[in-house]
Amino acid sequence: MRSTDRDEYHYNDRGTDMPYFEFLIAFKKKDMKMIDEILDTELHSSIVSVEGGRRNLDRAAVLDLIENKINITDHWDFDIVYKTNVRDRIIAFIEVHREKDGKGGKREKVVWFMTFYKRGDGYKLVRLYAEELI
Repeated sequence: MRSTDRDEYHYNDRGTDMPYFEFLIAFKKKDMKMIDEILDTELHSSIVSVEGGRRNLDRAAVLDLIENKINITDHWDFDIVYKTNVRDRIIAFIEVHREKDGKGGKREKVVWFMTFYKRGDGYKLVRLYAEELI
């Protein structure tokens, strides 16, 4: 893909069976447009803080949270711990490390449990469970 083609290249046009990978690429590229395309309109999410408090966020709140995290993060590392296809959905368990304030800055560790459902020619993220560890 050439950068000049970017506006015509949409997530669902890819027909990928690795939507979790596309989601991770969007984070690394700080591509909120792609992240927005991947999230289903009926997204269910639950975010658990290090202290143990849980927040259930709607789609708009998840997008705001993601954008805030992307804006303050200098480096992302992702480990795909587990993935499987179950009928019309793909489930992935991802370990996420992010670093703020440059090399040697504050590091955070989070785990994501994600469920993507087949929608047309692509997949949409319908459930996201995230738990902050550090």
